[in-house]
Amino acid sequence: MKTYRTYTPAQLSVWIPQLVARNDMHAFYISHAWLHLREQVLREQHYECQLCKARGLYVPATTVHHIQTVRHAPWLALTKSNLLAVCDECHYKIHHKQNKKWEDERW
Repeated sequence: MKTYRTYTPAQLSVWIPQLVARNDMHAFYISHAWLHLREQVLREQHYECQLCKARGLYVPATTVHHIQTVRHAPWLALTKSNLLAVCDECHYKIHHKQNKKWEDERW
């Protein structure tokens, strides 16, 4: 059985920025605090992709997305209002937006 280290909120406010500085986001995403909150968010949002739901579709959510990324806003990493249940396809689209540049001419 795997055991997880638990942190107080004060410890988390120091630990998460340290992980960002070390580029060790894996440690955050396997932490008890994240796994517990992730499950809460999925349950509260009825395991439905909120982006698909806004378009009138039902697609099961498999991921919890940080609206403000952990790297850019570590203080929001465990804040429910910063989290959104999404399907894999929507999560991919969020993170892989094509940066299309306007081109006057093609040669």
